[in-house]
Amino acid sequence: MVLHSSWSICLTRPLILLSCTLFLLRCDLADAFPSCRLPVVGRSRPIAQRPALSLFSQVDTTSMIQGAEGLDVKNLKPVVLCPAQFGTQRDYEDLQKTLLKRGFNLYPAPLSRLDWLKIVPSTLTKEFFTASLRPSKTLGFFYSALDRAFEQVEKDYGVDVEVAVLGHSIGGWVARSYIAEVLGEEKAKKRIRSLVTLGTPHNPPPKDSIVSAVDQTRGLLSYINENFPNGFPLDASAVTCVAGKGTVTPRGLMDVISKVGEKLWDEKQRRSKLLEEIVALASYFPLSGKAFETEGDGLIPVEVAVLAECRSVIIENCNHAAFVPTPGKSLRLPETYEWYGTESAVDQWIQFL
Repeated sequence: MVLHSSWSICLTRPLILLSCTLFLLRCDLADAFPSCRLPVVGRSRPIAQRPALSLFSQVDTTSMIQGAEGLDVKNLKPVVLCPAQFGTQRDYEDLQKTLLKRGFNLYPAPLSRLDWLKIVPSTLTKEFFTASLRPSKTLGFFYSALDRAFEQVEKDYGVDVEVAVLGHSIGGWVARSYIAEVLGEEKAKKRIRSLVTLGTPHNPPPKDSIVSAVDQTRGLLSYINENFPNGFPLDASAVTCVAGKGTVTPRGLMDVISKVGEKLWDEKQRRSKLLEEIVALASYFPLSGKAFETEGDGLIPVEVAVLAECRSVIIENCNHAAFVPTPGKSLRLPETYEWYGTESAVDQWIQFL
């Protein structure tokens, strides 16, 4: 089944490009595709040995969601996580451990790869083609996963505990929608302590840009911004938008192709600056209307990731994610590719949870 171009461009283009980058960056494909018999060139970071998850794997929410075995959770502050597109709980295990050391108990929404396919029927509707999709109908699978995460929090802490919500990438605006549509104003202000978004594309391209006519979320983001501006029903002071400056695109095309040999591969960093620039150019342009001389986390420009009336935290040398989803285990990027979940980055936004 082929998805309509607007939705697929918005949500899968950057992942496809980044996946290509990872292939060229010599990632260990055997971790994602155990049946592959490609020679292992090297591994960027140690990965625990466990059976690879398939696209259809069932998620064990009981064992994975608590993340604080042997500790009294009452001494930890609960945080519900809205993952990035195609993200699962296992993709955030390192972040879960990092937050645990800092006194927070992370509850990722228990999504499997298969769950994400539930968005496909929405691409075949009139609302999709008229860019009038509504979150409550389109994101029901995500809402259900968040319901389960909140239920686990209540089981561990009781129904009156205050909860922080953390949204990564599109999970940030899904969180805004869930808080408003599912929890509602009264419950949200009583139960939600804070909302922190990491590299979330909150803003559409400027109206005078050549890409503004294409609503890449087919109405979802427009609806959220019009009805739930600046994190409503939460006070703007309770919302923090974190943006990264991991990749600044060149001034022009000649700068992209200049010194290709030097930028193609950095053996020490285990990265390719050239390919990172190409990925950023391809992602920044449809999101902001600008390609060159644009700062962002490699996928999301800074100006797109912040809300005008909310607190902003801009982190230098911070990229979008430490993983790229596959039908099996996610591909891991090198440790030199720092992201929002790197400990030094976490320390810059954790105070706002």
